[in-house]
Amino acid sequence: MKKIGLALGAGGARGLAHIIILEAFEELGVKPHIISGTSIGAIIGAAYATGMTAGEIKNSIEELLFSRNIKLTEFYKKNDMIKLLNLMSVNISTSGIFTGEKFLDYYKGKIKTYQFSKLEIPIKIVATDYFTRKEVHFTSGNIVDAVRASYALPALFTPMQIDGKLFMDGGMVNPLPYDILQNDCDFVVGVDVSAKNGITLNTQPNAIDALFASFQIMQNSILQQKLKNNKPDILLSIEIPNIRMLEFNKVKLIWKKTEKYKKTLIKELSKIL
Repeated sequence: MKKIGLALGAGGARGLAHIIILEAFEELGVKPHIISGTSIGAIIGAAYATGMTAGEIKNSIEELLFSRNIKLTEFYKKNDMIKLLNLMSVNISTSGIFTGEKFLDYYKGKIKTYQFSKLEIPIKIVATDYFTRKEVHFTSGNIVDAVRASYALPALFTPMQIDGKLFMDGGMVNPLPYDILQNDCDFVVGVDVSAKNGITLNTQPNAIDALFASFQIMQNSILQQKLKNNKPDILLSIEIPNIRMLEFNKVKLIWKKTEKYKKTLIKELSKIL
C-alpha cells in the first residue's frame, strides 16, 4: 500500500473545506499515513488524527455553529457580536483580543485523546516561535496545546506559551506544510484553502477585513514562492469566492463548493492506489 501524506493548510473559515477532503479518504477506505496541519488545518487534522471520523467532525462543526446557545451563524450582525466574543473568550490585553478558552473546552470535549503518543494517525502541527521567528513542528506532548499554538493568529488570539516558549500562528511561516511530509511518504496531497481572489467589495474594507486580508495575502505569497521550487504530488487549490476569514456561518456553502474537489481527489487517489 502506498504511503500517502495529507497536508491541510491555513485559511480561516475556508479551512472547513478540509472536512470534505477527509471524506474522500474515507470513501476510498484509505487512511493517510501521516498528516500535517497549520492553523485551521491543525484543528481539523488533529481531530481526525485522534480518531474522529469526517462525519463526527462535521456534526461537531454544525453543533458549534448552529446551536441555540452559541449562534455563530449571525456573528457578523452587530447585535450578535457579543455571542462571538463570549465563545472566543475576550481578553483585552496587548498580545491578543481573544484567549479562545471556551472553544478549546468544546474541542477537548470532542477529540478522542489529548496526547500525540495515542493518536491513530501521526500528525505534525506547525506553529511559529515568536522569539526565534522560526517554524516549529509539534509531534509530541499535548496535542491541544499544539493546536492552540498553531492557530494563534497575531492580534486576534493571545500567543500560546509552552515550555517557556511563545508560539503564534503557523501560517506566518508555512501556510501549507506539504514539504514536511515528503520524506515520510510515497505521495503527498496538499490542500490549499488560502484566499487567492480576495473579496469583492464596493466600499473600502473596515479595519478587521483589512487586517485579515493582509495576513492572507502574506500566506499566499509564501505558498506561491514555495511552489516554484517544490510541489506536492497532488495539489488541491480550493477556490471559494467571497468568504471572509471569520465567515464560518457560510459553512454550508463552503462544503457545497468543495464537493467537486473531493471528486477530483478521489480520481487522483484511485490512480495512485
